[in-house]
Amino acid sequence: MIMLAADANANRERFIARAIEQETVWFLEHDESAAYADSNEDEEAVVLLFWSDRAYAKRARKTEFKEFEVAEISLFEFIFKWLSGMADDEVLVGVNWTGDLIGLELDPEQLQDDLLEAMGEEMSATYYDALLAVLDPSLDPAPDPTEKADDEPPAV
Repeated sequence: MIMLAADANANRERFIARAIEQETVWFLEHDESAAYADSNEDEEAVVLLFWSDRAYAKRARKTEFKEFEVAEISLFEFIFKWLSGMADDEVLVGVNWTGDLIGLELDPEQLQDDLLEAMGEEMSATYYDALLAVLDPSLDPAPDPTEKADDEPPAV
């Protein structure tokens, strides 16, 4: 089955928009391994598969991955752990592939950049601040003005 480039790009754009909106990414997992497909573009590469909606991931289980379970990860983890690791491992990423396992094969660093750009300045700044806190726990994040300090007396 041939997929038009416009349809594949629409699936990519839908993935970006929905993943940002829900701050969740879905994948298929079995025995602590994520579902992947062989690359059609690079015979030495594999493509890890992710979806923006649980229903899309379930659809892929009907064909190739019947023993796999649908699992979710946070968008933060996907951007800063999974995509970064995939880039280091020279693994490609496939997003919102069809039930017939057809879709674009993307560079993980490019998808990371696209997600951060699409989420806007405020949300991406929040993500970068959270990343800095993970990388350097000694950094004290700005206090939350809605929380009471421990030394404040309880309200009467």
